[in-house]
Amino acid sequence: RKLTMTNDRQATIETKQTINIMMSRLYTLAFALLCLPLASAFGPAAKRGTKANLPTFDKTTQKFVPPPDVSARQFYSPISSMIKAGPVPALTRLLSPQEYEQAVWKYMVDAKDPDIKQAQGNMDAFFASREVWVEQKMLEQTGKREVYDYGQEPGLDRVVLASVWGVLSTSILARATWQLIHGNRNLF
Repeated sequence: RKLTMTNDRQATIETKQTINIMMSRLYTLAFALLCLPLASAFGPAAKRGTKANLPTFDKTTQKFVPPPDVSARQFYSPISSMIKAGPVPALTRLLSPQEYEQAVWKYMVDAKDPDIKQAQGNMDAFFASREVWVEQKMLEQTGKREVYDYGQEPGLDRVVLASVWGVLSTSILARATWQLIHGNRNLF
């Protein structure tokens, strides 16, 4: 009987070791998948246009139409949106791309600025926190705040911080989900 208990304990220990190895591989894979898009996170550089190269408003469809040489394919990636402004603008891009595109085209017209990156950066900031963005724009117009370049690329420290935060939060969520699926109430 003692030998059977020892074998059961050994099997339990081996199972836990196997699960730990699988989880560490899962974490490594999740980290690799999160870092992979960072190589192209900032996308291709947007073309600079002229003032005449602005979107137009189509009264029949009630939508903004981009200029002929500009398309939504020139937008930077959703990963860049997430790094620059957080998950809300990235989710807006993924869940309602038409709304996002129309917001970018409308901003280009309102600001009379043909720079796609600048328009995207402003709309990412807008979707992240509307009130803060509006307040910042009002302060810029009154001269109480310097004009912020929303189209600028984030620094390396911001990219690293966002990546580490994403990996940690994904790991904790994956661990808790794994424990709940396997009936363990001790999540950590």
